Amino acid sequence: MRRHANVLVVGAGAIGLATALQLSRAGIADVLVVDTNQAAGMGSTGRANGGVRAQFSTRVNVAFSQFTIQHLRELDESTGGQVGFRAIGYLFVTGSAAGVAGLRAACDMHAAMGLPVQWLTSDGVAALAPFMRLDGLRAATFCATDGIIDPHGVVSAYSDAGRRGGVTYLFQNPVRSIERSGRRAVVHCTGVDVDANWVVNAAGPAARDVAAMAGVTLPVTPYRRNLACTEPVAGMPASIPMCVDMDTGVLIRREADGILIGYSPQSPATTDTEFEPAFLDAIASRVGTRFPFLEGVPISPRKCWAGLYPETPDHHAIIDAPSEAPWFIQCAGFGGHGIMHSLAAGQAVTELIRDGQCTTFDIGPLRLERFQQGGLTMETVVL
Repeated sequence: MRRHANVLVVGAGAIGLATALQLSRAGIADVLVVDTNQAAGMGSTGRANGGVRAQFSTRVNVAFSQFTIQHLRELDESTGGQVGFRAIGYLFVTGSAAGVAGLRAACDMHAAMGLPVQWLTSDGVAALAPFMRLDGLRAATFCATDGIIDPHGVVSAYSDAGRRGGVTYLFQNPVRSIERSGRRAVVHCTGVDVDANWVVNAAGPAARDVAAMAGVTLPVTPYRRNLACTEPVAGMPASIPMCVDMDTGVLIRREADGILIGYSPQSPATTDTEFEPAFLDAIASRVGTRFPFLEGVPISPRKCWAGLYPETPDHHAIIDAPSEAPWFIQCAGFGGHGIMHSLAAGQAVTELIRDGQCTTFDIGPLRLERFQQGGLTMETVVL
């Protein structure tokens, strides 16, 4: 089968779905989304922690989160809670001098950008998280507008709104090759060949491989990240902030009657999404530093899973079209921040296609050529 699309979006995770949605909202017709899976959101998006935060260390990441979180709130309200947004807040704590300096610099930037982040003392932390060990605590920040969403609800909300806006979705159609045809492209999928004016690479962990089909080098590498949930924990508040110990890298939040635990160690690149049992040993040696109540609490073997973070060397996404293929917009490398940056990413791509430039955000820090130019600005708040 052969068909035409004005814009072909490769990938039906949060980034691809949000891009298609924003394109349709801007009145751009004939948008087609293709994905290798049987349904939307079956890749990294469906394995997400569910956190959405604006507490980052660089302005572009803060701005992307501010935009997306606000629009997720609006979408949640307009869909009767389909997104599952809950503003439980993110609480960051540290006991190190380097951690204090990092939190202070970020907090000052957040204030300048209008983000309502509080600088807390130990008393303030105890009020929000009375279960936390405060020994050696030196600084903390809390943003009440950060929160959590239901990843599957976000996928449904994006997909439903996209369909109403005229977006078409084709599943079980992996991209096999991409060829240039003048100023356009022909994308060969398993079940269809698509003549497209524009192609958007939103393939998440597979984005590097998709880019290579058109001769584009994309420095996006997938890494496995694990999550584990405990059995029910008695005596805990029904709602707690997302608590992040910056010193050990351990984060926790409520998950039903238990506690969800995350930790992102250095690990080799992989596309394997099998849960790593060694992860349990890693968190067992760290979780007691700030969360001693979890020591000895059994992990639920039914609630352990892993997903992939598609990372770049500086932990910033890439939103750019290479000069050799201006029709081929890369929108990838969001690490674990895909959902929380999704609608902003979609807006940036929409403006590139519609207007030839993005004016809502300064996406200069996300240009592809930065990796050849050197002097990268690192995002340091990576969980």
